[in-house]
Amino acid sequence: MHINLRSLEAINELPNKGETMLTSNHLKRLQATDRWLREIRDSQEFRQLEYYPDVTLGDAIQAVGELLQSHDHCDYNRANLTDDQWHKYLERLPVMHIRRVTTWREKINLFLLDAASEVALLSLLTTSFMVVGAIFCYGVDRIEQSRGEEYQPTWIYNAKIFEGSAIASIAIFLGASLIGACAAGDKNDD
Repeated sequence: MHINLRSLEAINELPNKGETMLTSNHLKRLQATDRWLREIRDSQEFRQLEYYPDVTLGDAIQAVGELLQSHDHCDYNRANLTDDQWHKYLERLPVMHIRRVTTWREKINLFLLDAASEVALLSLLTTSFMVVGAIFCYGVDRIEQSRGEEYQPTWIYNAKIFEGSAIASIAIFLGASLIGACAAGDKNDD
């Protein structure tokens, strides 16, 4: 994004007795206009014209000259103003919105943080379902054990599967949390 520094120079200039100030760029343009009007008025070509409008070049020169004389250009610093004067001055200035461009490192960091949080939440949810499944299988196995000689240990095997899945989900949660902590710690280093 390109920022025109000339339009930002008004921030460094202070208001003159509450009046609207012209920037140094405006003053330079007015001085150039005054000089050009005088050059045109004094030129031989313009004297040869038989041109008599209601407003002459002399009137324009006078108007530009009065504007330049009435405007005292000041180069004060921010330190010379009170906070109230500074805020009143800044309220008149237009607001500039500058879009911040994120670097690849920040994008990767944000991606890692988002992915780690999603994986951590998903693994916690999976862990809770697996624990509930394992408890269910142990309960059904206890019921089957009460059958006596007809008992077949199928539910205990299912409970072990759910147990192993819950342990794996906890490991995934811890890994995602570790990655998220590392990515968040990297942000604090900057």
